[in-house]
Amino acid sequence: MDWLSLTLLGLGTGGGLILVPMLLLFFDMEPAVVAGTSLTLVAANSFSGVAAYRRFGLVDRRSGLLLGMAAIPGSMLAPFVVEFVTGGAFRVMFGLLLVGLAVYTILPSRVFVDAATRPEHLWGTVVRSRHIVSRSGQVFDYEFNELLAVVFNGFVGFLSAFFGTGGGFLRTPVLVYFFGVPVRVAVATSILAMSLYATTGAVVHALLGHVDWYPTVVWAGLGMVAGSQIGAALSPRVSGRWILRLLAVMLLIMGVRLLAQGVLE
Repeated sequence: MDWLSLTLLGLGTGGGLILVPMLLLFFDMEPAVVAGTSLTLVAANSFSGVAAYRRFGLVDRRSGLLLGMAAIPGSMLAPFVVEFVTGGAFRVMFGLLLVGLAVYTILPSRVFVDAATRPEHLWGTVVRSRHIVSRSGQVFDYEFNELLAVVFNGFVGFLSAFFGTGGGFLRTPVLVYFFGVPVRVAVATSILAMSLYATTGAVVHALLGHVDWYPTVVWAGLGMVAGSQIGAALSPRVSGRWILRLLAVMLLIMGVRLLAQGVLE
């Protein structure tokens, strides 16, 4: 019943951050195949997200394209690098990543950057102003340090294709807390960038034979499509605080299990 397990897996995971550890823990796959398969699903899922946010008028297209293009070289290199990583080392690295994210999520006060020390004030020569008007008429005015964001996203592109996660969990908080991008615009713009470099990384993974098209991509992909629609319908009814707490617990449990597996392997 692999098809049912994979469909339920896709249904319950919104992205690679949950999908990757689930594939590592419960399915017998090599790290490169896990990364390539997950990134393929993330890339496909990102296009539906871009379409939705464009309808809302929340995408900063210039920033999204810049960030996406900056991440492409790293996303093309990572599939070659992950081939040389052992299963144990991959599990340890991903486990540490999950535990770190869980700890950050449950901290009572996260790290915010004071407006006076944000990069638009520290490196004013590379700042560009942004003016976004959503379909609902909401106006977003902010300043964006393009050069620094491009450099950062080169690193995100590599991590995204190396782990198969997409990288949105890292880039979106940085855009909000460090660069001062409004939350809704940051999420939408991050997904646009992801659709570009995740697709490129997924193509390289596929050419190297790292994608398990059937049954994983087919059945987990169907589950992800259904899950995204269910999640969108339920999101207004569920407290964001409880979602974060549940996510933190899941990340911590999976992170500890991956660390244990990696050390013992």
